[in-house]
Amino acid sequence: MTSLSLTTPGRREGTLGERLGTFLVVLFVMAYKSNDALSLPQFWAEDATVFFTDQYGQGLPQIFAPYAGYLLAIPRLVAWIAAWLPVAKAPLIYNAAAILFSTMAITYTCRRLRGHIPAWIVALSMLAVPTNGEIFGTITNVQWFLQFAMAACCLLPAEASTSRITPWMRAVLIMLIALTGPFSTLLLAVMCAIAAAAWLAKRTRIDPFNGALSGFMANRDWPTVAAMTIGGIVQAVVILSYPEAQRLAGMGPAWVLDTTFTKLVPPHIFGADFLTGTAWLLLYGMLIGTLLLARRIDGHARLTVLGFIAFAIVETFVPMLRMTTPSDLVPLNGDRYFYLVKVVWWWAVWLALSGQTRRGRANATAMTTALISLFALTNAQYLRRPPFKDFDWKGQSAQLKQPGPHTIPVNPYDWKIEVETAVPDEKK
Repeated sequence: MTSLSLTTPGRREGTLGERLGTFLVVLFVMAYKSNDALSLPQFWAEDATVFFTDQYGQGLPQIFAPYAGYLLAIPRLVAWIAAWLPVAKAPLIYNAAAILFSTMAITYTCRRLRGHIPAWIVALSMLAVPTNGEIFGTITNVQWFLQFAMAACCLLPAEASTSRITPWMRAVLIMLIALTGPFSTLLLAVMCAIAAAAWLAKRTRIDPFNGALSGFMANRDWPTVAAMTIGGIVQAVVILSYPEAQRLAGMGPAWVLDTTFTKLVPPHIFGADFLTGTAWLLLYGMLIGTLLLARRIDGHARLTVLGFIAFAIVETFVPMLRMTTPSDLVPLNGDRYFYLVKVVWWWAVWLALSGQTRRGRANATAMTTALISLFALTNAQYLRRPPFKDFDWKGQSAQLKQPGPHTIPVNPYDWKIEVETAVPDEKK
């Protein structure tokens, strides 16, 4: 594995062979973490009850059908493609697509960030943090990986390209990601805040990021940013028109903020809460303060990671406003809400330790790897998705050939799908 770009914290782009090797390694790990997603493919939750059910019997993709208050374009497209193939293969197609898209998002994020953070640290933070496994191998939860690629495109400077079509193809992909989950709306808010700060820094000539903030607007990938912006606005309109998505628990924002980051986030990152609430706040303050003020660390790297931190804070905090009993989210319940923040945490730790010198980067990589590995080993039971119950989808799906209503059990627990197969005359 020494030939892979994951092992080298340098700033070069990497050869095609290295990039392919990285992709294959991440693909293997993602398939392993998804447990039986490919060997014994089963439907999971909304994969069946929303995407399969809504697409069943429909000729067109249901891209603009909202669920939970927002659009989910990519899972809808996967369901549409699967609908053209034998129904017995549907779970396999869904799961394989989820693993492939997740791998592509992780690999792309590693490549884009490698100029600021070693690809090894980025990959390890995304693959070795403890989770309850729900985000692996299901198209319902592929959005939690795709958001990293979207944020990397928007928060990092534009990539140089010799092809005129490449930026526009990338923009189309980002548009699909922006229409998959509510994250584009949250990222749009963060981008607006950074743009305002950049304008202020340029006007006042006060830039704690060594010119990176003042020049933030000058080197964006504008087709990509425009795609994310359009997607974010569309998602915001859908969210605002969906009453259930606007429901709040009634808890005070200050209480929710304190509870979220002193009682919920630590157990999701480390698997345990071993400091007081005040100590956690001091630790957060020290880490963010270092990234704000440590001019010896590259300004572009600090600004990029702080952008991801802002994105993670907003994404973690907003859903908590709707939770009536936040204590139910530990240990590792509702872990998808904390995945971004637990990954970005390790990026911030590495950057704060690095000092951006060759020796500092090497030491930071060693220390951060050791810390991630320590918490991974102490939470070994949370490194792989538990196997699903075998409901014999292949056998159960055979009944869909018969006209009439059908009820088929799916994971988890007592979930089930209810669909109706039209009689032959109705299909004509």
